Amino acid sequence: MNTDKNPEIICPACGRKKDMEDVLTALSNQNVMYDCPSCGYHKKNIVTKKG
Repeated sequence: MNTDKNPEIICPACGRKKDMEDVLTALSNQNVMYDCPSCGYHKKNIVTKKG
């Protein structure tokens, strides 16, 4: 269980959980990039909502 209250992200490829700050990177164009350190899954330009 995550006791430090950081949101966890579940990898869509391997299913492992990691803290959000360890796997998501904010890009300058308001999008996000995801990298799984466990299996190497990578997804970029994930669209987010502004505001």
